[in-house]
Amino acid sequence: MSEKNEKSFKVVDKRKVADSESESGVKEGIGTEQAEAEKETAGEKNAEKGPEEAQAASNAEIPNFEADFATFIYSLNTQALLFMGKIPNPISKKYEKDIGTAKYLIDTIDMLSKKTKGNLDENETKLIENVLYDLRMAYISEKK
Repeated sequence: MSEKNEKSFKVVDKRKVADSESESGVKEGIGTEQAEAEKETAGEKNAEKGPEEAQAASNAEIPNFEADFATFIYSLNTQALLFMGKIPNPISKKYEKDIGTAKYLIDTIDMLSKKTKGNLDENETKLIENVLYDLRMAYISEKK
């Protein structure tokens, strides 16, 4: 089969750690010439944008919020409420129940509470106590 009939495809490696293949520019399905052309095109685009815009474009995938303990607990709380059928699934927009998974998430928050005892500030301690109380009461009402 001739080269004209072959279909080509583009592989984009979005990993932060470079491996030996991506450093050389040779990836599966891409010839050396095409990889060099892609490097030149990317360099031209970044040169046109300027350093600030190029940095902003590369940071577009990074969330704009800071991960902290409270956010993590709220995330587990939201997941548990979702699996108890208290809030709709954001994708399907349906109320779905999986009581076993909800119990697992409640137990996970309880385990975090026990493992972090003495290491949390007053607000974090109250947050985890209140979340556990609310989730346990919701769980009991669902089990009836």
